[in-house]
Amino acid sequence: MDIDTVFRTICLLLVAGTHLSGTNAEKSSSCAKYEFFNSDLGDCVPCSTCIEFPKTPSCNTCPPMEKHDSWRVAAITSFSVLAAVVVFGALLIGVLVHQCRSRRTLSEPIEETTGPLYPV
Repeated sequence: MDIDTVFRTICLLLVAGTHLSGTNAEKSSSCAKYEFFNSDLGDCVPCSTCIEFPKTPSCNTCPPMEKHDSWRVAAITSFSVLAAVVVFGALLIGVLVHQCRSRRTLSEPIEETTGPLYPV
């Protein structure tokens, strides 16, 4: 055998192997973000099946599912607003109590006047 023939045969095998392995890579990359390629079915499978069937092959290729904790955001927001209202109310009550207690008594008596309704 000639060295050129051996070289061409090896190159042909490498190209054929790369092409055949690229077919599965193309199918697996055509799956959506929350899907994985199942070689048994030959199709893309949603990652939500991994929750029901955790031992499914290729489930480790799925990205981690995001949990929707909107109730936590609502709870934190409502408690923050409630805390702000309580602090503002306490400050307002403190200022009003301070105003009432700090009223000074008159140092001079009020002049009493008599009018036609008050006989002397």
